[in-house]
Amino acid sequence: MGTITYGFSDTPFGEIIVAATKKGVCDLQFLEYNKLETIHDLGQRWGVYTPITLDNEMAEMVASVVFGGKRRKLTVDLRGTDFQIAVWKAVRAIPFGQTATYQDMARAAGNEKAARAAATAVAQNPVSLLIPCHRVVRGDGDTGDYRWGRDLKRKLLKWEAETVAAQPKNGMATNLNQLIDIHCSNVPLVEELSQDMFKGDLDGLF
Repeated sequence: MGTITYGFSDTPFGEIIVAATKKGVCDLQFLEYNKLETIHDLGQRWGVYTPITLDNEMAEMVASVVFGGKRRKLTVDLRGTDFQIAVWKAVRAIPFGQTATYQDMARAAGNEKAARAAATAVAQNPVSLLIPCHRVVRGDGDTGDYRWGRDLKRKLLKWEAETVAAQPKNGMATNLNQLIDIHCSNVPLVEELSQDMFKGDLDGLF
């Protein structure tokens, strides 16, 4: 049966919620409102009948990889169109402490004229920080928009730049990119989870 494990963790930049399927982390975002409203909002993506389990230790482990230098492999369970996934992979490839433009993301996704569509895909990224959409900026050098505000985006970029400057080449900045694996699928999360749940119900009947 398809299930979602979710949890909350503090970070230097605010509290986050992390959710995972058996294949990997499927959601990571900063809290915009209270926890119940956040779970309800994400539940629309997971499926309202999908079983969920609270595990704050899982979320804290993910936060420790992103912000604490913990060396542990993580897998991201990405769901989207071919173009979205291509853009998100390009975002993932931006080195820690550096930035790239929306035009760069469009070009890397195979359509350099689709900068606006690339920007939309970046904004729809479900797994912030692990797919570091805050590293994508406008062509004129402006930081551009961010779901949780420009101020947070600037703070994240500043923290990364300072981390790179303070650590040797084999430090967290280099290693973080090497710790993230990506599982990709065009099947929407709610569809796969509901199929798993239905199959589980049938298995129990025979």
